[in-house]
Amino acid sequence: MNTNSEQFVRQQYGNSSNLDIRIRIHEMYSTTDKDWHEWVFEQMDFAPDSRMIEFGCGSGDLWIKNAAKRMPKWNVTLTDNSAGMLAKAEQTIGNHPQFTYKLMDIQAVEYEDNTFDAAIANHMLYHVPNLDQALSELSRIVKPGGTLYASTIGLKHMNEIYEFAAEFDSSLSFTKPLNSKHFGLENGMEKLQTYFGQVELLRFESDLHITDVHHLADYMFTINSNLKETLLQKEALNSFIEFLESKKTAEGYVRISKDSGLFVCTK
Repeated sequence: MNTNSEQFVRQQYGNSSNLDIRIRIHEMYSTTDKDWHEWVFEQMDFAPDSRMIEFGCGSGDLWIKNAAKRMPKWNVTLTDNSAGMLAKAEQTIGNHPQFTYKLMDIQAVEYEDNTFDAAIANHMLYHVPNLDQALSELSRIVKPGGTLYASTIGLKHMNEIYEFAAEFDSSLSFTKPLNSKHFGLENGMEKLQTYFGQVELLRFESDLHITDVHHLADYMFTINSNLKETLLQKEALNSFIEFLESKKTAEGYVRISKDSGLFVCTK
């Protein structure tokens, strides 16, 4: 599944519904008490008067979940390539003086060189058609000594759900997206080092222990809506839910591997 095509991105992120479901399952079933957005924010180092820009801001969760840590003199530009996602972020955060919302393509950033102290690109660079162009733009707009924070996933991330679908019915059209092959934990450092002098990878240690398999099925349906349609056509949806139930451990949960991390890049 090609995840850096415009068609895929429009289908997945025209609004926040798919993303909200995926975030929720991580919030509910992660094996660590630390929320992903809180962990990411703890890795970031902003001066009291920093000017930052986030690309692919989604629903604005990074800033909502860390609202108590925000400093009054921060100047934050939130951007997304989806009007629906940007509208959700503005609705969630509100009309706050330190936030500016802009519909923007990371491949063509409308700011001058050396404008920002920090740039943020969380779980979005693998969706960009021209990754080199995007990284060049990020390097261009970050000040000397400034930082890019870019999170992504690795090759092992959520592998079990694709194995489950294939085991249940090998004819199902449910293949793993190529996110990590475009920009992942395994190849991200090499790509980033072309544009930033120092790059460090920090890994987030957590898995999922899912007790309600309906939530797991809903997660899978956000990745490929045709999966649910196919199961309904085959009158196999209930059987699929029962199959997922059979994958629970003796402790009563389905274990799903997570493989996520954050690149901290200094210009």
